[in-house]
Amino acid sequence: MASPAPRKTHRYATPRQSLTPPRQRRMVSARPAGTPSRRTEDIAVVQDVMEVDDVQMYNERILGSGRETLYARTDEISVAFHAALPFEVRRELKGADFYSQSWTGAVDAITGYALAASSNTCFVWHHTKPTTCYILPCPPSSQDYAQPPSAPFHALVPSRSRSEPGLVLLSVRGDIRFWDSITSGLAGGGSFESINLELGEGEYTSGLLRVDGQIYIASTSHGRLFRLTLTSQSGRHTLSARLFAPPPAPGLSLARLLWSTPAPQPTLGNISALALGFGSGEVGRGVVADKELWTLSETRVQRWSLNKEVLLGEVDVREAVGHVEDLEGVDLGVESDGTLVVLVSYAGSEQETAAMALDQYGGFGMGAPVPRRIYALVRLSASTKRGEVAKFEGGGRDGGVIEGIGGGMKIDGVTGVLYATTAASAPLHPRLTLLGGGAVVAIRFVDVVVFCARDSPYQDRLTLKAPNTDQILGLCVLTTFQSPMHSFSAEQEQEGGPGPEDMLILTAGVLMRARVDLGRVKSFDEATGRAILIRALLTQAILYGSNPDNPLHFSFPPEVDAEALMTGAEGLSRAVLESDPEIIRPNHDLTSQLTSRKDRLSWLIRFINDNAALSKMSQRSRQRLATDAEKLYACHQLWLKMNEHLDAGASHSLVTDAIHAFTAAHPLLHPSASHDVVRDFFRYRVAEIGRLIPFMVERVERTGEGAMREVGGAVVTILQAALSYRAYNLAVYGIELPMIKPWTSRPSAIDGVLKLVDAATRFALDPSKANTKSASRELLPELATMFFACMQERLDWLDSPIAADEPGSERDHIELKERFDQLRPEILETLRLTSYLPNALTLAASHADFRSLAALLHQDTVYPPSSNPHARTIEEYVDRFGGMFAREVVRWCMVHGEARVVFAMEESGRGEWGRYMDEYWAEEEGEGGRCDAVAWLRDLGQGRWSVAGTRLFREAKGAGDVGVKHFMLSVGKLAHLAQMQEAGDADDAVLDAFHDSLDFISVQEKILQEFREAVSSLRGKQKQSLDAQVEAVIKVKGTRLKGDRRHGLLGIMKIFVRQVLQGKTLSLEDAADVLTLQDNAESVENYATALHLLAHAEDIPDARRQSSFKRVWCRIYNHDDWDSIRETANITDAQLTSRFRATALYTTFNVILPSPQLSQIPGVDLDPKECLSVPLMPEIKSRFPGIQEDMVGDLARDYRAESSGVEGLRLEDVYHRVRELVMLDLGYAREG
Repeated sequence: MASPAPRKTHRYATPRQSLTPPRQRRMVSARPAGTPSRRTEDIAVVQDVMEVDDVQMYNERILGSGRETLYARTDEISVAFHAALPFEVRRELKGADFYSQSWTGAVDAITGYALAASSNTCFVWHHTKPTTCYILPCPPSSQDYAQPPSAPFHALVPSRSRSEPGLVLLSVRGDIRFWDSITSGLAGGGSFESINLELGEGEYTSGLLRVDGQIYIASTSHGRLFRLTLTSQSGRHTLSARLFAPPPAPGLSLARLLWSTPAPQPTLGNISALALGFGSGEVGRGVVADKELWTLSETRVQRWSLNKEVLLGEVDVREAVGHVEDLEGVDLGVESDGTLVVLVSYAGSEQETAAMALDQYGGFGMGAPVPRRIYALVRLSASTKRGEVAKFEGGGRDGGVIEGIGGGMKIDGVTGVLYATTAASAPLHPRLTLLGGGAVVAIRFVDVVVFCARDSPYQDRLTLKAPNTDQILGLCVLTTFQSPMHSFSAEQEQEGGPGPEDMLILTAGVLMRARVDLGRVKSFDEATGRAILIRALLTQAILYGSNPDNPLHFSFPPEVDAEALMTGAEGLSRAVLESDPEIIRPNHDLTSQLTSRKDRLSWLIRFINDNAALSKMSQRSRQRLATDAEKLYACHQLWLKMNEHLDAGASHSLVTDAIHAFTAAHPLLHPSASHDVVRDFFRYRVAEIGRLIPFMVERVERTGEGAMREVGGAVVTILQAALSYRAYNLAVYGIELPMIKPWTSRPSAIDGVLKLVDAATRFALDPSKANTKSASRELLPELATMFFACMQERLDWLDSPIAADEPGSERDHIELKERFDQLRPEILETLRLTSYLPNALTLAASHADFRSLAALLHQDTVYPPSSNPHARTIEEYVDRFGGMFAREVVRWCMVHGEARVVFAMEESGRGEWGRYMDEYWAEEEGEGGRCDAVAWLRDLGQGRWSVAGTRLFREAKGAGDVGVKHFMLSVGKLAHLAQMQEAGDADDAVLDAFHDSLDFISVQEKILQEFREAVSSLRGKQKQSLDAQVEAVIKVKGTRLKGDRRHGLLGIMKIFVRQVLQGKTLSLEDAADVLTLQDNAESVENYATALHLLAHAEDIPDARRQSSFKRVWCRIYNHDDWDSIRETANITDAQLTSRFRATALYTTFNVILPSPQLSQIPGVDLDPKECLSVPLMPEIKSRFPGIQEDMVGDLARDYRAESSGVEGLRLEDVYHRVRELVMLDLGYAREG
């Protein structure tokens, strides 16, 4: 059997320059070889039965009468434990350094023995019986201390007379040791025969091949071959060696020797591989068929005759590969007569090297190994006749022919091997092994076995988990009689296709059996097979990767397809959720089964992460995997809680009833469904856990508070487990929040939790159960927490860019947010009332509901701040959240009339509260709000005179009390004057506004004084009665209204009188009515005052202001008895003029006409015809909002009566005469 040969680039001696001249090169093709398969004997195989052991965390399959531990399995290949290594071997290999110490090994199919050897010791044992180990000393290795010692080449010698074989060991320097039987290894192995090959200077051995039980071939680095022959003399076996050369033919004459054609001579070079071919001569007449020996010398394939020991042909595979650098021949195998498989390696180009590194090692990084050798398979077949060989042209395409010595060889194909050694790889010569006569080539590297199919694009590989402490020592294909008794499938028997074939893989830790299904390999479809391989690989990772004794490492193939990865991962995850029997072993212990399924999903995502493949998965796919895992975790926690409930002595479970109701509404259509509905739910319907929640809530609605502890607790368990699992594993799954349509916050789940919160609130606040222990009270904090979490999660999803593309998402977000804003304070207050204030504070803080947080902390004593039991908590929250929380504290104090609290905190030494007040007021004003009632105090304190004055002026407009309004305007005016003094300039408009407002206050104070004089005559209880005071004022001031029976105006007048007596502020329109409706016998100037007020009004709609002007002028005209004034009989003009000067009209003109700006305002100067129109009903309702309908009608009639009275007086001439008189009087006055 061939043994690893030293590579000429790094072992033992200085490499010799190749004697072969360089030839034309071409690039390696990645297409599969097209040579038809020539099958060897069929090997029977049994069907694999895979089961998952949920407890031991590894897989076994039935094989014969026992169980076989599986390490890996796909549709094409399954790998299982075959046998352990002997104790002595494990002890030596456990601490071996494969980088500095050479090891080799093999499993011999003929003898049934396995071998492992270092430079010092060789261990031999039967591969199925590792209890007996034969230990033999190796021949001395190289004497070159500059090179590390090398393990010998080896060959087991079959024996017919005994069960134990013999052994031949060949050292690098040519020393041979032969044991007739390895049994001497039990006694130290000292009885051996030793011979030596005569090597030249700098020459070393490079290989050893067993031809049969008597003949062995050794090769050297100088291209020489030695024939080792085992002979028997007197029952003793002797080994002899001679140089490979043709023996002289018996009876050959001198003439024939002189005239015979000389045999072709090989091109010398390092022989890196030996392989035995098939005979080409005739069999018969006592002549044995000639056997062929194939050698790989440098890059040249040489064909030898074993019988004649002559070179039959030689070609250079360099012609087939093309233009590559540093091409080396590595190994070769004979696929069929004249059909070779040659493994070559070369230094890849920069692009190939980078691509291979990215595929195999996940890219370059700190300390990442850099590929240095790339491998390819070259298939060559012999031409029929030498004369048909054409000159090689065309760069070695498939079907091309390479010309060489003794004929040419046809290029059947060049296939790239998806593997590359690196500078970090341990030194080991790769070797290939053929399965199915070459249908599959298994290539052994130091840590990987690569399988390459001949008739399909199939490629797969087995990788060791720990390449630093483990390596692959040898491969061996088992013959039919050595394989276990298997049976072909009916399909294979009918089609006559290739069946499975077994191969042993010897590593430094264990002996494995790999079964390759050649039929499935041949039928591999690249279009669908890649996705199937990904699914199978993921399955292996979760089934077998968790076994600590599994020597194999699972990784994705190069250039894994993202779509295939996501499809495979999601399908496998769903299969775990549904307890697929191919992945999950049936187990009556549901807790154990759920735990196993959780572990499967954990291994799945760990495998994806370990292979740096998570980045190839979309966010939606990642979230599907995470959702499956969190649902399984939630179901596991629910199952544990259900068990706790029953273990506590309960005879019935409402959760079980809910599962039965759910199953009745949604029947389970699973082929493995049983009569146990509950366990079936947890086995097959984990994905539907979210749909179960409404059925659980329904139990509470039907049963009442008695169901709250079990069902409410179960719902909390489900949601809490899912949300906590998700939060803990966000980074593991690479989740970017928010989740896409999260199942934990679907409307049905939110409504269900809210129903539980409402029920718990109702039960917890029931006064009849105030002093009893209540499950509702205990669950309320957890239910509230879950409700808040679900609501916030759905809000985040609806606000995400992905949800924005869905119709109605914006509307749903607005409605849900309004609903949450409404419910949140109510639930938090309920928590406070049920003695769960810390929980309420935590929830409010976690959801940034600072307004509710501030309210919760100010429900006890708030002033002084030091007396608040939560004072320290408030300080902590201020330090933690800053202004976001502090501004809400300010807001609460302002809204609830406790501004003193904030000022007290500022005065106590925490000056930041002043800043928080300023920020709050700025925020309110930015939103259109007003906070002038308090803010002006801080403005004055900070010397912001102008701002304080503006605030006071604005606040005075809305002040309802005359005294307060007077105070605000006075202080505001002083602040404005202070600003004028400080800035040195004056704003006349602002100052005029203050003057006008203060004048209005003076008017109201005057009215109040007059009314108080009217009630001064009241005594006793009447003086205390407001109604009596109103009647007293009306009696004095409303005689004209009573006399004219103006019921509407009289009613309005009473309302105004009541407000004045109460000290309330009148509006400008109200004040104008009061001034003009009362008896003005001694206060005729009130009419002009009313016009002045209306002229400067800014907040009155123009239509209403004009109506008010008209009402005032009607009352001015109706004030005097014009019939008597215009009675001119027996009076002089002077007397008539005197009468005119005594009228209200004259007095009014005398006030307004001196000011052109005032008199030119529309409505200030109206003649009798201009004031006749009356306000309509809608305007009256707008003027007096809230009054009764009958009063509106009375007012309309009274207004019409006023206008009719003016119209009946016909005062057009009087208007002009009095106006002219006033102008003349004013002119005289000015002149005078």
